[in-house]
Amino acid sequence: MCAALGIQYTWIFFGMIALNARDVEALLSIGRCIALMRTAMTLEAENMAIQPVRTRMEMPGSASANLLTMMPGLIDRPLSLGIKVVSVFPGNYGTAHGSHQGAILMFDAVTGAPVGLVDARAVTALRTAAATAVATDVLARPDAASLSVLGYGDQAKSHVEALVHVRDFASIQVWGRDPARLSRFTDDLSRELERCVEPAASAREACEADVVTATTAAVDPVIEGEHLQAGQHLNLVGSSIPSTAEVDGIGVARARFFGDSADGVRELGGEYRRACRDGLIDESHLLGTVGEVMLGRIKGRTSAGDVTMFKSVGMAAEDLVASTFLLDAARRQGVGRTIDW
Repeated sequence: MCAALGIQYTWIFFGMIALNARDVEALLSIGRCIALMRTAMTLEAENMAIQPVRTRMEMPGSASANLLTMMPGLIDRPLSLGIKVVSVFPGNYGTAHGSHQGAILMFDAVTGAPVGLVDARAVTALRTAAATAVATDVLARPDAASLSVLGYGDQAKSHVEALVHVRDFASIQVWGRDPARLSRFTDDLSRELERCVEPAASAREACEADVVTATTAAVDPVIEGEHLQAGQHLNLVGSSIPSTAEVDGIGVARARFFGDSADGVRELGGEYRRACRDGLIDESHLLGTVGEVMLGRIKGRTSAGDVTMFKSVGMAAEDLVASTFLLDAARRQGVGRTIDW
């Protein structure tokens, strides 16, 4: 029995289980996923995860920077092996396909046999938001009362749903570039959450909240460091390649800066890399990971006036922990389809 996940881990299979997005959403609640991401972040900090930094292949002749990305990994508790392969086609944004599509292929870590195929778009939406919620719980002020989210895509929705689990926000705002689309998004989310979610008039207005979460597709910063206020916590989620950034170098320099994976942030974190390039910070400015804060190895917030910042680039450990839970739940509940292999 794995105490951390509550999974009876005996890999005896007679086929590979396939789970689509509906299966993922039925089996994994955001509250449960937040608990799982605490485990994933602890595994990273305890060096119990092998997770090479995400690689990507750019599609030749692609006007919209289409990518194929790959994230292999192995975790030690419970022993799980897998790889996530995702296509990123920005031109699909707002369509039924979505900008991110793909699958997580899970293997038996003892025999190497394929044991599961899981919808990566659904898992990524859940685990990314849940990881941000963990970081916010660890780094934000306990009395943080206002939340703003920049962006109105899948990640914006899942982040609002996750973040309300870790703080009792009195107000929630969302900002996006298209007023009509923003209005529809906030109306729909208000109905779903049964609480008021308001559109912010500008990115600057959104950045006045106690907790600011950026989930945009912006190439250049939408958050200016000179506008940050003492005591805020920021989550940077939308940029996951070195050439894009959601906050400027001044903002990075002002903050106590943490990541999900230190290697991932150094290689893929556009905000961190730009600030280093411009001489605003050096490598020591990345204080460590949220998992290390959770284990008490480094301090997160040292005072109520600190500005804290979490850079999310995504970790294979997050996908593996979530997928292991999903496959175990699917077998117990008879969910999914078995593929002869």
